[in-house]
Amino acid sequence: MTARDLFRQSHLALSLVPLTIRELFNLPSSPCDIYAYENESFKQIIRKGMYLDSKVLIGIIQAGHIKVFTHENERRTLTELQQQSLRTITRSFSMGNPHENCKKQLSLLTLNLRYLFEDPTNDETLNLQYQSLKILFKYLFDNPKKHEVIYQEFIKQGHHYIFTQPFVSALFLLGVLKHSHAYSEKDIENMFITSYFKDIGMSAIPVEKYDQEDLTENDKKILSNHADLSVQILQGRLQISPAHFKIIEAHHSFSTLRTEMERPNQKTNDLTISGFETMMVNITDIIAAMISPRPYREPTTLFQALDLVKILMSNQYPYEFKLIVNYFKNFFSNTVG
Repeated sequence: MTARDLFRQSHLALSLVPLTIRELFNLPSSPCDIYAYENESFKQIIRKGMYLDSKVLIGIIQAGHIKVFTHENERRTLTELQQQSLRTITRSFSMGNPHENCKKQLSLLTLNLRYLFEDPTNDETLNLQYQSLKILFKYLFDNPKKHEVIYQEFIKQGHHYIFTQPFVSALFLLGVLKHSHAYSEKDIENMFITSYFKDIGMSAIPVEKYDQEDLTENDKKILSNHADLSVQILQGRLQISPAHFKIIEAHHSFSTLRTEMERPNQKTNDLTISGFETMMVNITDIIAAMISPRPYREPTTLFQALDLVKILMSNQYPYEFKLIVNYFKNFFSNTVG
């Protein structure tokens, strides 16, 4: 490589920012030049204005380029295009095939959640996520028999688990609460929104670090405080009640429980959480996490997750435990393992 080439590569590296190839899906053409890092240098793989389809993008993924790069001043254009697509599908959700709209909206919501993690104080991004979730909730509430299909299709989209966990745990919570016949639609909507946004404080740690099993001591400290950070980020900005902020504040009561459960001599009967609703947010979050794979571990079976839930709540809430077991057995009636 000549000195001129080295200078060009150095200058290019300084002006580029990372993005995921997923951010180019659902666009007819590329709004910016896209680069991949290959053989210790940046190589242009998509030109601005180039026609895009799933075949082109899947080919890039298969070549190993999940993370790609674009110029910093063009990244905002890409973000705005995807956010406008989310606005459009949200406003026209009832038009056309609602199930297909649900799939597309979920994909765009998950992209927008990534943008929110990158800039959690952005009111426009937060409000777009909130308003879109309210529309999605209505469809989910009215169509409980479609939840398993929606769940399976969403998992197949292959988003990073940090961005899939909020929806999956909120979907499970919605289903359990509706199955209980003890809550109004508005109550369930508020709980769904609360559950979805409860982990926004995790944005304090770069997403890439969540692929590591062993975090630094500083990262562990930030992670242990993420519930408080979520409240600080959302207070006065998200339209939920003080009681729901209390749920967010307490939602990680079992954060170390699974590790402790693996220690035979560890006592668990002193573990408590405040309020039944807080417990339900915890339980559905735990089940969603346990049955989902992580880069550093395989998923557990549903039965293993329910065994842990039994230890956590069956003595204090035997009826509610049976409710949860029945709900999940019905939910995964064809795929339970």
